[in-house]
Amino acid sequence: MNTEDFQFFIRVADLGSISKAAQDSNISVSVASQKLQRLEQNLQLRLFHRTTRKLTLTEEGRALLEHGRHWIADFIHLQESLKLKDQALTGTLRMTTSATFGTKILMPVIAEFSHLHPELKIYLDLNDQNIDLIQHGIDLAIRIGQLKSSSLVARQLSPNPRLLCASPAYLQQYGVPKTLADLKLHRCILQQHGHGLTDQWQLINAEGKVEQIHVEGYFATNSGEGVRQAALAGLGISNHSIWHVADDLATGKLVQILSDYPVAATAIYAVFPHRELIAPKVQRFLDYLVNHFQQRDH
Repeated sequence: MNTEDFQFFIRVADLGSISKAAQDSNISVSVASQKLQRLEQNLQLRLFHRTTRKLTLTEEGRALLEHGRHWIADFIHLQESLKLKDQALTGTLRMTTSATFGTKILMPVIAEFSHLHPELKIYLDLNDQNIDLIQHGIDLAIRIGQLKSSSLVARQLSPNPRLLCASPAYLQQYGVPKTLADLKLHRCILQQHGHGLTDQWQLINAEGKVEQIHVEGYFATNSGEGVRQAALAGLGISNHSIWHVADDLATGKLVQILSDYPVAATAIYAVFPHRELIAPKVQRFLDYLVNHFQQRDH
């Protein structure tokens, strides 16, 4: 199938007119008609109902437009990235992620990528609050947790298992919770996000269903690392990504609690403003990230 014919089909569908699409593409109407006829012949499908006054998509044409638009965009991006794979990346790649994830997990990956592409400038915004990518001119964000519905495009990089933990000193003073009901009676460390305070924790109950538990505490912060430091200081029970507290658990500075009631699964996502017209520097780093997390998870 000729990808140029397919792109022209999308243009005709968007404009609702062969003549307008022909003018837009700077070709004659006869050549435009030949493109559509050739595509229909190759696909063995009628894509438009044509009359002297009106051009409308067939059912097959609508389905092809809906699913094919993203497919052709991805194909073209892949084609362009393959052409550019041996070319030096230049310009500035601007990224954002949480402060702790950025320093602990992402920085080593960025360093490796930077050594491979020394002519590319990289700016990393470390911010526990989700900033507006378009407003701040950010190419790519790494976000953790449940994503809100938005116009942004998200790609899952890896699962992100979580757990509840506390310091031995806290557990000695306040006791070890045995059930989800016990958790409501404990001092919990809360994190403030742009959308509010995370005082609702989702855990898997004895029936294997997600149960939302309202928790209360006497310390809250807008920093994930602040939550960890508060837990180490014995201020309460914290809800953490495992990668964040793995060393503390290994050394006994923190102790996992309620292991029979796991925290509901979240994930790590790469988020970017647009599916179409992804710059090579963004696509190459995204591919590098995907490969890194695939290797890490296996």
